[in-house]
Amino acid sequence: MSKKPNVSLVVGARPNFIKVAPLVRQFENDDIDVDLIHTGQHWDEKLSNEIFRDLKLREPDNHLDTPKGSMSMQLGYMIQKLDEHFSENSNGMLVGVVGDVTSTLAAAIAAKNKGKVIFHIESGLRSKNLDMPEERNRIMVDHISDICFAPCDYSVNNLINEGIEKARINLVGNIMIDSLLNNYQRIESSFDEVRSKLGLEKEFFVVTLHRDENLDKEILDEIFSGLLSFSNEYQILLPAHPRLKEFIHANSIDTGKILLIDSLPYISFLSLVLNSKLCLTDSGGLQEETTILGVPCLTLREETERPITVDLGTNRVIGTKKEDIIDSVKLVLEAGESKKVEVPLWDGKTSERIIDVIKEKYIK
Repeated sequence: MSKKPNVSLVVGARPNFIKVAPLVRQFENDDIDVDLIHTGQHWDEKLSNEIFRDLKLREPDNHLDTPKGSMSMQLGYMIQKLDEHFSENSNGMLVGVVGDVTSTLAAAIAAKNKGKVIFHIESGLRSKNLDMPEERNRIMVDHISDICFAPCDYSVNNLINEGIEKARINLVGNIMIDSLLNNYQRIESSFDEVRSKLGLEKEFFVVTLHRDENLDKEILDEIFSGLLSFSNEYQILLPAHPRLKEFIHANSIDTGKILLIDSLPYISFLSLVLNSKLCLTDSGGLQEETTILGVPCLTLREETERPITVDLGTNRVIGTKKEDIIDSVKLVLEAGESKKVEVPLWDGKTSERIIDVIKEKYIK
């Protein structure tokens, strides 16, 4: 292999972009060529192209323009397009995939079919809920990856318990925290502008909802009913994906005083989170970001693939029932200020450790 191999990184959804930004810079600082491939899985401008500018991440080298559609349709389209791309660019042996979205699985399958070396960033996360497409994606990708980069001991143990060879597993830390720490000063200094733009006049909660299992009228009625119990005293902000807005409108769901806003750029969104009273979310990444930012988090699901945040006391998994939401929010408010927590290897240097492993194993 040449001393300057072509590494392909495949991204397709907002969390992917956040995670690869520090990695792309680190590869290129080490004089390693990167072929950055955007599948186009997320079609909304604020969830996709805008974040490249926000993270100061260069434009992708290739864009697959995946059309909107079902997971199966998108998966098949992406596998075919990536198969063609890897055939035309056969010199690159290393393919990196991130997280648990459809793009992650498609890239891993296409790369494996072409005999590429696959490395999976964020390996070993498990919710134990196979009804979640993300859980199925994680498991399949981990088992066909040549290198599994795990964020914490919990993830390492999951991989070992599933029979994945220890030689394939590398504990490197949480790459999402690299981006957060790299941009912390910008996040901190952006709040006045964001507050003014949104007209915030009192303390507020930040809410995010995007999981398929929560796109249900009965569930959303429960969630919003619980949140509205606090809407007189606090402003409640929900940066909403277009799909969520469409569902709310189509099903005449009462959102009351909850402020539904467009999805925000990365820096603006985290400036809101940093200054919020608490966050309620069904996202995985936000459970980790709030841990580092010192903001209480309540997870609107029945389980989490990030139990380390629960063990640290920065997050509670509360489900979606109205009364559970009300009781849990009251507990957080009564507890007062949360504190930032230091987590081993969540130190902003994960991308460096990833590249050290790749150079040791594949760049001689």
